[in-house]
Amino acid sequence: MPIRVLIADDHAVFRSGLRALLENETDIEVVGETGNGPETLQAIEALKVDVLLLDINMPGLTGNRVAEEALRRKPSLAVVVLTMHEDEYYLQELLRIGARGYVLKKSTGTEVMHAVRAAYRGDSYIDPAMASLVISPYVGRNPARKQSRLSLLTQREQEVLCLLAYGHTNAEVAEKLCISDRTVETHRTNIMGKLGLKSRAELVRFAIDNGLLKME
Repeated sequence: MPIRVLIADDHAVFRSGLRALLENETDIEVVGETGNGPETLQAIEALKVDVLLLDINMPGLTGNRVAEEALRRKPSLAVVVLTMHEDEYYLQELLRIGARGYVLKKSTGTEVMHAVRAAYRGDSYIDPAMASLVISPYVGRNPARKQSRLSLLTQREQEVLCLLAYGHTNAEVAEKLCISDRTVETHRTNIMGKLGLKSRAELVRFAIDNGLLKME
């Protein structure tokens, strides 16, 4: 039985090219295409899908949210992210959610095939260009130290940290917590200083490694 693949990407021309590439393989069958988040979730319910090839930048729902919800509905689904983002934040976040593959759009068709087949087998496949980012800089550190670093933050700072790690802007965080944008920026500065973080990617990694990011 061929591997049944659903392509989810908002660019029709890209979907068409990818479909043609996949359908040249005798062990792969493209069962559908979708162009936005809600449509993708509907297709997963309606079709028999083994592997979801998912873009991160999806209208309606982000790829992260689509992956989360798709895996909640069908835990056995293999999700392979196909994206232009060479960003460790997206890689770490999608792996946390449960994606089995992460491939860059600039990669060769061979990489896509490897990812689809590996994910279908239950294995993981990370684009070689991104593989070095799989290992968190916190791996191997003393867990007690991680906990002590987290304890440096107040409860409010932890709330701000979580929202920022999920990708919310200062304005969105302010609205959710009913505080001013300036207060959010102050909290953000304090968080980065207390934890010794220098970038958003490091902030996200810290949140992931300390169990602060959970399904909403």
